[in-house]
Amino acid sequence: MPRISKPRSLFTTLLATLPLTACGTFTTLTNSDQEVAANLKRQKTHCQSLPRVYSGVSYNACKLNSTQDSMVFGWVLGFYVFDSVASAATDTIALPFTLYRQNRHGNLQIDQQ
Repeated sequence: MPRISKPRSLFTTLLATLPLTACGTFTTLTNSDQEVAANLKRQKTHCQSLPRVYSGVSYNACKLNSTQDSMVFGWVLGFYVFDSVASAATDTIALPFTLYRQNRHGNLQIDQQ
């Protein structure tokens, strides 16, 4: 049986997690304001609003800014850091759209949804 080298195994792992990246951006751009607010409320976030510009990064920050009993830290923190970097890149691509939405609708209010 052939032995898989560590670099190849790492590459395979990274390739498998690629579809999970930038999910903060995907969540905020594809779901309604009510769904995004409900997701953050379920996480017991302390955020009161979410800017639409760089919303993926902000969404991840709000999920991390939650009560301790609703979030398991450790490896999850590493995931959110990794996802925030990918979200920042994706948010930059979506900037024309999110600037328009920010100007038109303002911040997404979490407490009022």
